[in-house]
Amino acid sequence: MLVVRLFVLDDSGGMQIVFSHIHTPVQQREGRLSINKNLVFERILLLEDDSSHAMLIKRALEDLSDSVHVSGTLRDALSSLEKHQFDIVISDLNLPDASRDDTVTALRNYSAELPLLVLTSSSLVSDGVAAMRGGADDFLVKNFDSTFRDVLQVVLSRLKNTVDARAERRELERDRAVLREAIENSNDGLAVVFRDGTIGHRNAAFEDFLASMGMDATSLKGRDSGGVSLAAKLSNRLAGLSPGAVWRTEFGSTSTKERAFELSIAMSTQSDSPDSAVVWVRDVSDKKRRERFQRELLSTTTHDLKGPLGSISLSCEVLQRKGAEEPLVDGIASSARAALQLIDEFLSARSIEDGAYVLRPVSQPLLPVMLRVADNLRISAERRDIQIKVAEDSPDTVGCIDTLGCERVLMNLVSNAIKFSPKGSVVSVACRRADGGVVCSVKDEGRGIEVSDIHRLFERYGRLEEHGHISGTGLGLFIVKCIVNAHNGTIDVTSEQGTGTVFEIFFPDDPPRNERGEIVCQDVM
Repeated sequence: MLVVRLFVLDDSGGMQIVFSHIHTPVQQREGRLSINKNLVFERILLLEDDSSHAMLIKRALEDLSDSVHVSGTLRDALSSLEKHQFDIVISDLNLPDASRDDTVTALRNYSAELPLLVLTSSSLVSDGVAAMRGGADDFLVKNFDSTFRDVLQVVLSRLKNTVDARAERRELERDRAVLREAIENSNDGLAVVFRDGTIGHRNAAFEDFLASMGMDATSLKGRDSGGVSLAAKLSNRLAGLSPGAVWRTEFGSTSTKERAFELSIAMSTQSDSPDSAVVWVRDVSDKKRRERFQRELLSTTTHDLKGPLGSISLSCEVLQRKGAEEPLVDGIASSARAALQLIDEFLSARSIEDGAYVLRPVSQPLLPVMLRVADNLRISAERRDIQIKVAEDSPDTVGCIDTLGCERVLMNLVSNAIKFSPKGSVVSVACRRADGGVVCSVKDEGRGIEVSDIHRLFERYGRLEEHGHISGTGLGLFIVKCIVNAHNGTIDVTSEQGTGTVFEIFFPDDPPRNERGEIVCQDVM
């Protein structure tokens, strides 16, 4: 589009426009020059009491609209709006039954959303500005020269873009309102938290959680009522997580052991807010109680099944020793052994939950434990072209652990890391001293864990859908959690998509041993 204007100097030295022309490229069509047909608004209501003006305007709109309905009075226009649907109203300011202000006001009162373009014969810009202040979306001077159609198309196209942007903005605002309402009414606590510990927007459930933990409602720098400050732990994690990283933990209420919570921090990946994170917390107390009931039911069922399956397996062995080579017998025997192994895993988990699994933690170096785990899994790792790297830079690091229990924890974590890591990658095992205890870490270079899945890792039988092709019962991490909880320790998970996952196990220096120096696995929350 080319705009040509001619200016002259007046007596006072100012400039006046004496000629203005807007030129739009045209093409030859059917022997005449015409603008490309480009529908802007399909249905237009035109308010124009001058029939000659109405004819000229309709002619200018013939390539821009499918239909133009003409009304000569405001009353007739309002009646047409009641009967028909229009995409825009184009109105003259001077109508026989209404003043300029009354026309704009009446049309805007009828619909606050319907676009309104005002046409005026006045050359005063103030008249158009006044109409827009009254509610019109734009205005255009009626000059009916050779450029009128081009100018009208430009104005209508600009107005259409404005209308579309306005509609998108309204839709976005509606979506935001629905999302905000869902967040505010959610039973889960959600909040935006910054690296310095400042808490931004939070819903009522998050405020209730903070209150139950004795924490301040505006900052994580407050002090909670636990022996180890949860606020300080969260602040430290916020300071150390990289953009896009996810950290998850689980803990009990400081006031009562009957309450348990899951909490995760997801760091923002937005370049304009790299220091912000979404903190999600869920009360899982009822879930834990339901799990205890389900475990009771499953334990009874597996005990009842073990006897008949054992008899089937034994009978198959007798038949095989007598020389029976029937494939059916071999199939029955194999299925029975697999079922018995599955039941043994269930009962093993159950024995931990019942407190029948006893741990005897003593102070000892952790390096030998890590090396034994690495040696046991070395062949499995080499088959997948994965290297197990044990950090031996702190050989004197001592922790108060049960040897077999710690080995079982590390075996499970390292085994999982091998299963879910790409070929040629490294699985790192390390330990270090921490405040009041020792931390064992297992790090892989896998694809990472989705935010929506990280909360399910330690659930009983918690297997992710994408790992369905990998063998397992889903009890491994559940048993790991039970052993760590029995030590009064914690498990933290930090995962970043495309980078890998880190499990950090904290074993305190003073686990809750009885007078015989034993720990009984009783609390699995």
